[in-house]
Amino acid sequence: MEEQVEIQTVRVPQRAYYGDSELELELPANWEVVLKPMPGWDAPALSNDQIRAALAHPYGSPPLRELARGKREAVIIFDDMSRPTPTSVLWPLVVEELHAAGMIDDQIRFIVGLGMHGSHTREDMVRKLGEEALRRFPVYNHNPYEHVTYVGDTRQGTPVEVNNEVWACDLRIGIGSILPHPFAGFGGGPKLILPGVVSARTITHNHGPLQTAIRARAAGTLAPGHLRNEIWQDMADAARLAGLHFKVDAILNGHRQVIGVFAGDFEAEWDEGVKMAKRVYATSPEPDADIIISNAYGKSNEGMISAWSPGQAVGKPKDQVVVITSPQGTVVHYLLGDFGKRAEGTLARERMLPPNVESMTIYTPYPEKSALLMFTRAGNVVESDWSRVIRKLADRHPARARVAVYPDLTVQYIDQAGAA
Repeated sequence: MEEQVEIQTVRVPQRAYYGDSELELELPANWEVVLKPMPGWDAPALSNDQIRAALAHPYGSPPLRELARGKREAVIIFDDMSRPTPTSVLWPLVVEELHAAGMIDDQIRFIVGLGMHGSHTREDMVRKLGEEALRRFPVYNHNPYEHVTYVGDTRQGTPVEVNNEVWACDLRIGIGSILPHPFAGFGGGPKLILPGVVSARTITHNHGPLQTAIRARAAGTLAPGHLRNEIWQDMADAARLAGLHFKVDAILNGHRQVIGVFAGDFEAEWDEGVKMAKRVYATSPEPDADIIISNAYGKSNEGMISAWSPGQAVGKPKDQVVVITSPQGTVVHYLLGDFGKRAEGTLARERMLPPNVESMTIYTPYPEKSALLMFTRAGNVVESDWSRVIRKLADRHPARARVAVYPDLTVQYIDQAGAA
């Protein structure tokens, strides 16, 4: 007769854009579990009227309805499925502003800022924008390989080639979120332009030679939470050259709800927004943990971001479990992805175990060997049966274990001051 083991249950969010539900993870009852949500996890969502008020009081810019007066064509650039922004909540209020200026629907189009990610289907667009947007407006994918215009070089020497449709419009608006980013410090602000709607040549220089040069002299600045590092400054130069007129950035809670909105000039609003972002997303580490469970929710189709979030493995050596529950699978990335055993993106590289991590298990109910190949080459194991994950960890920790559970390490980040 099989011995019955007492269990405890921990719930983490899963399936962003696909029902946004909770996943129950069963752990041995004698393990000490420490849940590590970010400070803003349950902050209340803003009402539409509160969002309207933020749009009416922009930073460093006249209100959008004033900018839009007399304009012929408007483009609204929005982030893709790799970001948790609830764009369907925000775009109707942006369009209200354009209508107040006298623009009509036929003067407005949407473009998804894919950067080097794969194109979106109609289903993807509906999940981001809702059915109404696709009925009323043309919605386009960005193509980084064609239909771009050279508009100048950044101070770091990045040649900026911007989407032709974006460049042709005399009013350029962006909708996104300010979120921690692995090497830009924080997203939002100019990042919807570079990499969002520029060419492969532009992105390759920013993500490749420029990043390599910066890492050689100031590697510590290329991490979540670092403000205005050189990569971000290069993106800001590109956005200024591309003529981004008005940016709307959201701050999100742990449920993908909007809890703050900052709008206006993309640098001015970002400077204000990151103040709130740090308060909302910065999370203290758990140095005494034996095991860390790094859940990927908001950016679940780039779920391995949660594996390398700096600072989570401080203290004693740890075992790590990365939880990814994305029915969409891993986002296609033309620069960083694998496209065959002998074909990979220009900047693809193998990923080693993070510092202080002794073993890594990637748990996903949606396994895809090709997409996770670059991670499993380092000896990481992919499992789709949670009981096998627990058996492996229990063998390594036969008595008891202290477990830190981070509900979404693609959105929250470890406060490096707290990790020191």
